[in-house]
Amino acid sequence: MFAKRSGSTCWRRSRRSARPCPNAPCWSGSKFRKRKSLMKWFEMVGVASLGLALVGSCVQADEAPAWQEGVLAGAADLLEPNYIYEDRANQLGAFLRADPDRYAGIADKDAFARAVTQDLYAMVSDAHLRLFHDPEEPEAEPNEAGRVSRCARGDIEHERLDGNVGYIRVPTFSSDDAYIAQIDAAFAAQNDADALVIDLRNNCGGGPRPVRQISTYLFDEVTHLASTEMRGQPVRERWTFEDVPGPRFLDRPVLILTNDSTFSAAESFTFGLKVTGRALTVGEGTGGGGHFGGVERISEDFTLFVPVGRTFDPRTGRGWEAEGIQPDIPAASDDALDVALAYLATL
Repeated sequence: MFAKRSGSTCWRRSRRSARPCPNAPCWSGSKFRKRKSLMKWFEMVGVASLGLALVGSCVQADEAPAWQEGVLAGAADLLEPNYIYEDRANQLGAFLRADPDRYAGIADKDAFARAVTQDLYAMVSDAHLRLFHDPEEPEAEPNEAGRVSRCARGDIEHERLDGNVGYIRVPTFSSDDAYIAQIDAAFAAQNDADALVIDLRNNCGGGPRPVRQISTYLFDEVTHLASTEMRGQPVRERWTFEDVPGPRFLDRPVLILTNDSTFSAAESFTFGLKVTGRALTVGEGTGGGGHFGGVERISEDFTLFVPVGRTFDPRTGRGWEAEGIQPDIPAASDDALDVALAYLATL
């Protein structure tokens, strides 16, 4: 039951307290008390056609919807035993369990997922740690679980540019056999070029197989690219493959184009070639996704990406989480190819 206190201030009574909803007309039960003042208020804010929706927003929530507590607890249950760093895992779990009404004012599930993700990032600066509104049976087309809209898709493209420069655009790192075959075809076509540009702008990642496949074409022997570690497990080393189907691209310059949407596995590839000295990077700093893991379902409406490990340079122990991989030759994303070609022309 709503009760008017004074003027046009509206109050919501709950089992905890009553709170005001300022600057809105007031009503009792389902009946409006002052219809004329109501319409004047709608006109004043310029949204008379949305009147009923805005009046409904006057009822401010003191308590979170029931589903929120379950999602927060489910996220904590996944992070505490699995997140790569045990101390941070416990901090994240404690935060998620501390206040089930923390997001009480957010009824929209997409907005809720974004808010939780932002808070978790503020705690541990982990670009992979994300809560997604990802219903099992969505009413509309799926939105790729909140992936960055600039992420590239499609097949590998390659061509020969002026100056006998080979150009290979890799939009994603799919581990499918058909995609690996595209990698092989691109390197076969560009093998006699004098230099190679690999374009990873807007490549938001994928799996480790194409990382190793492309890298193998660029070294004359099996090479240690990077190392990985997971909580409670021994360090593992990532090496190039022993063989690839075609001739290798050796003893010639390789440039990698990056921007702030180059992420995850695309960064892992870039990192391996950069720390071994095999390639230079041109463009912008990358997105800073140096951890790896997988998506776990919490409920029928929500999933959580749980980072379980990190990739790092075995020589220094350093990775690129949060800070990204900084370019050897800085350039705006749109100018990166031109800058790369200009650099190659000086060699």
